[in-house]
Amino acid sequence: MFGTQDGISITPSFYYVNKDGSGRQEVDLYYHSGNRKFIRIGSPQDTEKRYVVLNERLRHVPQDELQDTAAYLYNHGGAPAGMSAATYAKQYMEKISKSKTWVGRLDWMLLPSGIRTLIGPKAGLPASVDTERANAAIQRWYGEYSLPADVYVVKKGTDLAAYGRANRLDEKSAIFLKKGYIVVNFNLETIRNGNTAKPHLQYIHGPLMNQWQLEGYSNTHTDPYGKRFNLTDGDVVFYHADQSSKGDFKSQVPH
Repeated sequence: MFGTQDGISITPSFYYVNKDGSGRQEVDLYYHSGNRKFIRIGSPQDTEKRYVVLNERLRHVPQDELQDTAAYLYNHGGAPAGMSAATYAKQYMEKISKSKTWVGRLDWMLLPSGIRTLIGPKAGLPASVDTERANAAIQRWYGEYSLPADVYVVKKGTDLAAYGRANRLDEKSAIFLKKGYIVVNFNLETIRNGNTAKPHLQYIHGPLMNQWQLEGYSNTHTDPYGKRFNLTDGDVVFYHADQSSKGDFKSQVPH
């Protein structure tokens, strides 16, 4: 995974589960964007782009990771011809690592090499070992994912347009599932040489063993209210289906 065309593919799928842990089902998610209403995630109308800034203050990427990455890139063809190592390192730290990197869409992301850092060992190595190669052998890939502030949940395959022709369709329509949680599940795959059709490794489906289980993923979770949830390998986050991130911050006037 050393090449500029290598990356990490992340394909989310969405499920709904009741607040007592029952009734899990696959769902479609809809959102609004400007004047466009009820856009299904993954549809041709879903054109939202996602970006990541590697060297963003709140991401807290260690400076030595960035410096090691810059040094490796400089020595392996990542810098313009004639540029000194010090100049490239300065440019990488102040500009390249702070630029926006496109990582995909709401229904599929591909973390590219531009948000990859190197964290392998640098000391205590045998003399015969290439220290830069050892440093590059262990990597950290940074990314982020979120759903739109307001999403509307329906059973997967629901023809929302047909429903709207026969019924009044708005944000409060009875067709939307609201009283439980949206579960986001990730299928993680590594990509070499930009070949997304043939993943190098798959986190769940092989060819090696299931990495979620190897790393100790628990398939059950009990919430603070004593409700038990059965999880599927790859479940990464629960969202309240009846709440919005817009409600996280509210202003109040004390008079």
